[in-house]
Amino acid sequence: TSTEVDPLKIVLLQEMDRYNGLLSLIFSCINDLEDALCGLAAMTPAIELTMTSLLDQKVPQSWLAVYPSLKPLGAWLRDFMSRLNQIENWIAVGTPKVFWLAGLTYPTGFLSALLQLYSRKNGVAIDLLTWENPIIMSDENKIEKSPDDGAYVCGIVLEGARWDQDNGCLVDSFPLELVSPMPLIHFKPTLSKKKSGKGLYSCPLYMYPIRAGTMERPSFVTVVDLNSGKVNADFWIKRGTALLLSTDS
Repeated sequence: TSTEVDPLKIVLLQEMDRYNGLLSLIFSCINDLEDALCGLAAMTPAIELTMTSLLDQKVPQSWLAVYPSLKPLGAWLRDFMSRLNQIENWIAVGTPKVFWLAGLTYPTGFLSALLQLYSRKNGVAIDLLTWENPIIMSDENKIEKSPDDGAYVCGIVLEGARWDQDNGCLVDSFPLELVSPMPLIHFKPTLSKKKSGKGLYSCPLYMYPIRAGTMERPSFVTVVDLNSGKVNADFWIKRGTALLLSTDS
C-alpha cells in the first residue's frame, strides 16, 4: 500500500543512526584525550586505553562496537570514510545502482530488506524466498540502472580460490595470493525450489576473516552459489573457500 515504508529507506535510516553514533563517540574520545594531554581533565583509564591504541596504530576497542574489523588504524579510517561516502551519496543522489555491501553495518538487514521488497511486489511470503546469484561481468561504473529485483553488490573478495572470468567458475588461487576480488554479484530474490546442486558450491559469505564472529555478532551473512568449475563442491569445502566482505588490511 502507499502507506508502507520502503524497507531500503528504513535500512538507510538505521545505518545513518549507527554511523552518527560512531562519529559522536570518535569526536568525544578525541576531545577527551586532547583535554587530558593539555592538563584540562584527568587521564582516566578509558582515555589512556584510547591513547595507547592510537599510538600502536590500532583501532580503540570502543570504536569497534558498531561493526567488526581487523584492520589497522590507517586502513580502518580510510574504510570508515568510504562507508560514510556511500551513505552520503545514498542520501544525496538516491538508491545506489551498485551497493558496497561491506560498507553497511548490518548487511543481513539490507538483504532482508531486498527480500521484503520482492515479497511485497509479488505477493509472496518472505519465507518462501531464497537467492539466485548471477555473476555480472560489467564494470560497476558502467552499470546504468538498478536491477528490477534485488541489488548488484560490489567489493566482495574470495578467500581460498579465485574467480576465472573467462570460464565463469572457481579455480585455484595464484601463488602467494590470499584473497582475490570477485566481480559484481547480483543478489536476486527468487522462489525457493529444490536445487540440483550439481556443479555448484554453496559458498559462505562472512563479514570479516574471523568466521566464527563473536557471541554478540556472528560473522556469517549468507550463502552464495558459485560454479565449482572442473571439481565438485567437496574440493572447495576442504579448501575452506569463502567470500569475505572485509579483510584485515
